[in-house]
Amino acid sequence: MRLNEEQQKILDGKKGRILQSAMMDLVKYGTAVGAEEFVPITSAHNAFQFMGRVARCFPPRGRLLTEKDIDKFSEEIAVARVKVKTTVNPAIMDLRKWRQMGADKSIYDSVMRTVEIARKCGIMANYNCIPYLTDNIPLMGDHISWAETSACLYANSFLGARSNRDSVEISLFSALLGITPNFGMHLDENRKGTDLIDVQCELENTSDWGALGHFTGERVGVGIPVFIDLRRPSVEEAVQLAAATNSSGGGGVPLLFIPGVSPEAPTVEAAFNGDKPRKTYVFDEAAKRAIYQKLNCNPEGKVDMVNLGCPHLTLHEIKELSRMLEGKRVAKGTKLWLQTTSSFRALAEQLGYAQIIEATGAKLFADACLYNWYVNTPVKRTKMNRVATDSVKNAFGARRSFHSNIFFGNTERCIDIAIKGGV
Repeated sequence: MRLNEEQQKILDGKKGRILQSAMMDLVKYGTAVGAEEFVPITSAHNAFQFMGRVARCFPPRGRLLTEKDIDKFSEEIAVARVKVKTTVNPAIMDLRKWRQMGADKSIYDSVMRTVEIARKCGIMANYNCIPYLTDNIPLMGDHISWAETSACLYANSFLGARSNRDSVEISLFSALLGITPNFGMHLDENRKGTDLIDVQCELENTSDWGALGHFTGERVGVGIPVFIDLRRPSVEEAVQLAAATNSSGGGGVPLLFIPGVSPEAPTVEAAFNGDKPRKTYVFDEAAKRAIYQKLNCNPEGKVDMVNLGCPHLTLHEIKELSRMLEGKRVAKGTKLWLQTTSSFRALAEQLGYAQIIEATGAKLFADACLYNWYVNTPVKRTKMNRVATDSVKNAFGARRSFHSNIFFGNTERCIDIAIKGGV
């Protein structure tokens, strides 16, 4: 790769061990993917969630890190500030209601230590998976380095920003250096459609948009789908489409086009940039019904957990949930957990929505992701033999990670299940 004078100094170790290690790995990565140079970025979004994980992004590798290793690394990285706006994916717990999630003080202290080091590094530890709606909103044409499946796809598709689906390591290195290898979705020639998705049924709610995304990811695999006969989505519907598309196809869709909505695709012809689609897929009522049947796994019976907010709930969704729940009560033996960002929860509390929701026995959590929590922390998991959700990503993840039986359906049906206690 071609390096400028400043980049070469960093590679030579003249700016410290942390930046040198970051540059070495970015050069190796760029070389492996055929990038000839770096491109400046305006923002990053990564997984600066707990120091043990962050430390493993840097040498020494290949062995378990001791507390002494982590302490030394924490001191080093605290002085290596990021060069661009940097936000963080959901944490392993709610920073305020951690006891309600079942965390102990040692886990809380570990997370808060990471929050403090992030602050010293210039990283905004906002802990959410919808940064494009809250704290990190790129403009069309901005080059960014994001490491979250749905956030990257949303930013590319609906904001016209430019990011590959980077790993947490690459995104952190890019944040520290303010650059990323110039390949893939950063290049004009790669931002064009490959497959056509012909939508021949009505999409009535966010779960239907998720079903369309799941269908698309499965069919397209690695590629860029272009949708036709698809109505203009709401923000929440677009969020679910992006989240679901890469929940089924292995993360192989970096960009999608809805002509007239996606900023780079005013027309179908513009989306394909003169090419013809390699394949056309039809999403009709039968295809939609098949996705629901696939995602539902032994759905009938007592429901232990109704989990909504994957990706994190918007303020509008919280408002609607408060309307559905007002005056009702969550069934005994069933948990209703809602997940959002700290900023949206603060507004929900200010506007009274949170109080209405929690008066029913439901929990409105912020900062956390259910899967980060139970996969990455040594806690006793709440009972989840059967989970109800309105999110494709959630349904896919709960079944895969926790071997739960799944009810997948629209939001109203999930709230009804929470009140009744089962399907």
